[in-house]
Amino acid sequence: MADNFQNKYHLATTVNQLQAQKLSQQVFIGPLNTLAQHQFISTNNIRYVIGILPCHKCCYYLKDFEPNQFTCINVDPDFNVQRLTEFEGECLMRFNTKFTPNLEVLTDHKINNSIVTNLDIQKILQEFILIMNCIKQKDPQAGVLLFSLNGNDNLLSLFTCAYVQDSLNCDSSSAYGYLKSIRPSIKEIERGSGYANELLKFEINNKAKKLQLENSQNTIRVKSKRSVTDCDDHLEVEMEYPRSFKRSF
Repeated sequence: MADNFQNKYHLATTVNQLQAQKLSQQVFIGPLNTLAQHQFISTNNIRYVIGILPCHKCCYYLKDFEPNQFTCINVDPDFNVQRLTEFEGECLMRFNTKFTPNLEVLTDHKINNSIVTNLDIQKILQEFILIMNCIKQKDPQAGVLLFSLNGNDNLLSLFTCAYVQDSLNCDSSSAYGYLKSIRPSIKEIERGSGYANELLKFEINNKAKKLQLENSQNTIRVKSKRSVTDCDDHLEVEMEYPRSFKRSF
């Protein structure tokens, strides 16, 4: 998959910061204004739009998108319904009503709310990876846009780096270096910061999860081989002792 990742942008310019960059074969990362670039959306077959920013802003910016064209998702670790104004609450309800059914079908009802939030960022990261993997498996020709207000903040970088880690099986440092090469304008993630620590936790958790899955698959393969061997032994017995002989005995 590493061959599919393209490093096209090496200089951080004003124009660069206003454009979305290609992160992988189907995934793009950029700022809010990418939503208004209709030619970009059409050319890259963007059908999944994931905003990683406060929900009241995301729901407002995506209010004119329709579920027959897009599946829209908001990732907001700081979501608090009590902070919303009446107008913001109405926007959120409309957002959920429109886009949650698409997300439920996409994830086989493993995720049932288009506002992805949790007090535990690691759980949100895992749900985000689940969504990205479901898109790759079920709709591989569709484009995905990950966006925040300016496309450069640490929260967007955290989720983007997690996706790169999961896709390329690399460590957090390599994932961040790759993202920086794609979009040089991103804000630095300071060592020891909350974002850096969450990224390291994800690296450890994701490796452990994949190792557990690999061990489970190996166990299934071994059991399958044993079952085939047992079946062969049984067939050999049947050949050596015809049914008529067994009945008479």
